[in-house]
Amino acid sequence: MGQDNSKPSTYEEDKNGGKDYKKAKIGAISIYDNVVPKWIHRNVFLEILTEHIPNFKRIKKFRVGLANSDDENYSSLLLRVRIKVELTDETIEHLSFILKVPHESAEMQQMLKTVNFFDIENATYTDLISKFQSFYEDLGLDIVFAPKHYRFKTGLENEPKLANTVLMEDLCEQGYANLNRLECVNFEQTKMVLQKLAQYHAAGAQCRVVNGPYSSIYTQEMFDANEDRCLFILNGIMGPFMSMFLETLKSYKNGDIYYDKFLTISANLSKRFFTLSKYDPEEFNVINHGDCFVNNLLFKFGTEDKLIDVRFVDFQLPRYGHPSIDLFNFILTSVHIDYKLKQFDYFIKYYHDQLIKHLQLFEYKEYIPSLKELHMELYKYGIYAITASVMVLPVVLMEPREEESIDGKQFKDLLYTNSRYRAYIEEILPWLDNRGLLDM
Repeated sequence: MGQDNSKPSTYEEDKNGGKDYKKAKIGAISIYDNVVPKWIHRNVFLEILTEHIPNFKRIKKFRVGLANSDDENYSSLLLRVRIKVELTDETIEHLSFILKVPHESAEMQQMLKTVNFFDIENATYTDLISKFQSFYEDLGLDIVFAPKHYRFKTGLENEPKLANTVLMEDLCEQGYANLNRLECVNFEQTKMVLQKLAQYHAAGAQCRVVNGPYSSIYTQEMFDANEDRCLFILNGIMGPFMSMFLETLKSYKNGDIYYDKFLTISANLSKRFFTLSKYDPEEFNVINHGDCFVNNLLFKFGTEDKLIDVRFVDFQLPRYGHPSIDLFNFILTSVHIDYKLKQFDYFIKYYHDQLIKHLQLFEYKEYIPSLKELHMELYKYGIYAITASVMVLPVVLMEPREEESIDGKQFKDLLYTNSRYRAYIEEILPWLDNRGLLDM
């Protein structure tokens, strides 16, 4: 997930390699920070430094700590790696990286056997983002989508676990940071994200024209080519969220009006989601970020809090398909309630204008949807509006917690009965219904 500027809990290695464990505080519990895997040490970074730091001589200090805030949950372990290096002219440089590694749980290891998100993310950085950015460089434009990315190569021979890592520059060192997800994104911030999303999508469409069809990792069926197995996995992911939502739905203002419709949606959700995850070659398709919401966006502000730039992080779920995947997911999960519904049509037009502008810069010759066609296709892919509102939005608006474990009722209450989500969903439900998106 997103990088965070919070103070990390750490251990340090001195120049002799010794570890000085420091006391850390996570939630209300003081512990020694032993969450950093033992195989992450200074030696594995020598190849990165040698390759990318001109005149690198040696590491003088090596420090690793948690990069994410203590009260947030992330699907991967995010580590901030700070390295003090000496160059051949004896000058000193201070470097900072973000290293993403999997949690060492049995569930995560099983998931990686089903679909290796780390392989996918590394491939996206290496094979796609660099190409997307080069299209704009060729036009004399400085458009950057993501942090600089690094790959371990020779280090894999001695430490195979490095294969399941993603190493990036630490954009926090350049002033980038996550926004407060509970506050969501304001009007101007929304426009900048949609502009960057349109640029990303335009480059993805152009890349297919220039380089041919995308690899199967971006086009194949989700999780598994076997439909029954895929539906089983999707039911396991979506089912609990829908059950908790249905249990709470009638407590919302006019919630009983929508109950029968959501029963029907719940019964067909996985099948519908699976069907629409297969791209239609007759439509306008792009590489979707796939998980475009506020935690995976880093913003940079200048003087007087003027917004300068936004970058994407966390490319573990890219999908080649209709741009509605990203549009619904971002707008309905991350834009403030004052704007997301009232300005929805404006936001789609703004995105479309930016998409056309950048496709024209590429002299793109293939089918480009009109604004009318884009709106019509958004209706077809309306299931993404429902999953964003029912499964992702409650996570975005959930209050941070200190408890290490909670039972099912507590989790449901955190997600679906808190006042913030209630205020949002009570406006979103009639909006979905009035658009016909609850009719399946």
